[in-house]
Amino acid sequence: MRTLKAAAAVLATTLLLAACGSGGSGGASSSAAASADAEIVIGSTNEPTGLVRNVGGSSGVSQTMTRNVFEGLTSVDVDGQVVPTLAKDWDVSEDGLVYTFHLQPDVHFHDGSDLTAQDVVWSISQTIAPESKSARKNDLSVISSITAPDDATVQLDLSRRSQSLPFYLASVTVVQDGDTELTSENGTGPYRLVEWTQGDHLTIERNDDYWGEPAKNSGVTFRFFKDTTALNNALLTGDLDLVIAEDSPDQLVQFEGNDAFTITEGTSTTKQIWAFNDRVAPFDDVRVRQALYKAIDREKVLDAVWDGYGQVIGSMVPPTDPWFVDQADVHAYDPQAAKDLLAQAGVSDLTIAVDYVAGDPSETIAQLLQSDLQAVGVTLTLNPIDDATWYQKIYTDHDFQTTLMGHVNPRDVVWYANPDFYWGYDNKDVQQWVADADQAATTEEQTALLTQVNETIGQEAASAWLYLDPQIRVARAEITGFPVNQVTESFYVADIVREG
Repeated sequence: MRTLKAAAAVLATTLLLAACGSGGSGGASSSAAASADAEIVIGSTNEPTGLVRNVGGSSGVSQTMTRNVFEGLTSVDVDGQVVPTLAKDWDVSEDGLVYTFHLQPDVHFHDGSDLTAQDVVWSISQTIAPESKSARKNDLSVISSITAPDDATVQLDLSRRSQSLPFYLASVTVVQDGDTELTSENGTGPYRLVEWTQGDHLTIERNDDYWGEPAKNSGVTFRFFKDTTALNNALLTGDLDLVIAEDSPDQLVQFEGNDAFTITEGTSTTKQIWAFNDRVAPFDDVRVRQALYKAIDREKVLDAVWDGYGQVIGSMVPPTDPWFVDQADVHAYDPQAAKDLLAQAGVSDLTIAVDYVAGDPSETIAQLLQSDLQAVGVTLTLNPIDDATWYQKIYTDHDFQTTLMGHVNPRDVVWYANPDFYWGYDNKDVQQWVADADQAATTEEQTALLTQVNETIGQEAASAWLYLDPQIRVARAEITGFPVNQVTESFYVADIVREG
């Protein structure tokens, strides 16, 4: 695999669904105080489709708002570790069935009102309500009751032990009791929302009344672009300070060897997936899924998109998760084996459709899939759509055959235990193993069970995992403090400074 001269490889966000992140590529220098009022301008191709929190769908809202404007009881840092946030600490009963969270003192929403335990009760209750669309709804269904013994304490009673509860709670951002609109005044984070002009930019400013460590810059504007050529031109001309994610190695040539810019490399959890709707024929037949997977030359796909960056994968689990097992070769490229499996399944002259959000790299991937499948007698119809249509058609209505999507979240292998999730995989053993893993008495037991899950979904080709994205960031040389690693969907900006 190629490596960058200055560094490079992390993640490209796409589907939101959990967590928060922080960390930095470097600290502020002694001159940072003089730069504390500098605004940072960040370029991204991942604009939010809306600002409603605690739902599944586009990751743009989490990238810009989570941990920056909205916060949870817990967060997940850049190493994937759960850290206290609005909860300063918590106690767990001996049987593991009662969690008592103690809130940070003197926390205020951006409109000046006090954060109380009832706000936390409301936020979590909405996330697990019957009508909730949260991707973590199923994971948090272990919560049987939520109460506020006093204004500073939240008690969660569980129907069973949950090894991962603090991790799952990081996906629930806390809003004011009764607020279903999630307006700009109901965050508690180090920034408050100033404005969002769709199709152009989103601006947040430092919250000088923040309960925790204040942001090191005066504010951040996220500018949104339809393509990375325009984005990188803006960086070159000085209109941007930082590009969150490069989507092609071709874009790096203009920055390599240029002392005015820094290229960074970190770790990634973004899996590019060709997902089947396993609840409908012919994808309910494991032989068909395995055949389609074996028909794809994933090395060619990765090389076409990333020219050797990134990593071919064979299941949902990235190497940063403790239950990772390398399964890249389980369904290695083998067109003849694909033909044989289709014949065994009694499938011939198969025509299927793939829905995907228009633009690169999805267009490139879709065309390569189309070519590979044609070689085994399968016709793939390409159907490019927009983000909002994807969310409604695929994620909400499950009205699709196959789709291309990137999943950014750590520990999201557990979604294969939810048959109601958009890909509809339904394996009772996997569901039991995931349930048992969450109730495990030790992390070793949890790891062993989730390793079984990882291996099983890989063998059964529950989806076709193509590759693990690199994420390459480019910044002006004077910009430091941005997160290099990205193991959550949030892009934490409070440590970013302009030096000198």
